[in-house]
Amino acid sequence: MEEAKILQPSKSESDDFKHGELRQIVLSSLGLSILLGGTFLVTPNFPIVFASVAGLIKELTEKKPPRAKVRRVLKNLEKRELISLAEKNGEVYVSLKSGFTPIILKYSLKPLLEFKKRKKKWNGKWFMVFFDVPLKQNNKRNHLRNFLKYIGFYPYQQSVYIYPYECEKEIELVKKIVEGGKYLSYVIAEKIEDDKLVKTYFGLN
Repeated sequence: MEEAKILQPSKSESDDFKHGELRQIVLSSLGLSILLGGTFLVTPNFPIVFASVAGLIKELTEKKPPRAKVRRVLKNLEKRELISLAEKNGEVYVSLKSGFTPIILKYSLKPLLEFKKRKKKWNGKWFMVFFDVPLKQNNKRNHLRNFLKYIGFYPYQQSVYIYPYECEKEIELVKKIVEGGKYLSYVIAEKIEDDKLVKTYFGLN
């Protein structure tokens, strides 16, 4: 009975998450927690306290997550062997079972890079990613383009993407985990031509 009380959401908890949205947000929050707490090392066993995951969901979505639903999502992810759950001293700890997957990394890097945009002052440099994927691997090239655009990079040229803040660690993870990532090269530029559109895109004017 006591456990049932813990799992019941209060009336003040928001229940307006779309179908499948909470699962995506939980994976994003878990990945982001590990990136921040694990100092960017891919550490699947780095444990995250359940309360921290719930708190980060609230910060990312500006909604108070229904704790019972978050727990159910975590249980389902555990059944699918994506995460591990353990209880110690009354706290529930969550960790990735087999490290990052491309989808977890994608969802996690987007809010992390958006945080940099909000908090960092631009130093005038451009952080660029080049890739030269073989023509016969067109699907990998398209996947990389879509991935980089999703997490916040600007498509400067077909195979050149730009971000205005330091992101070397993030790109190192992309290289290790995303299909086709081995073809990425990271470059820092002091100046680029025709930067007006890029500055407007990132709100740097």
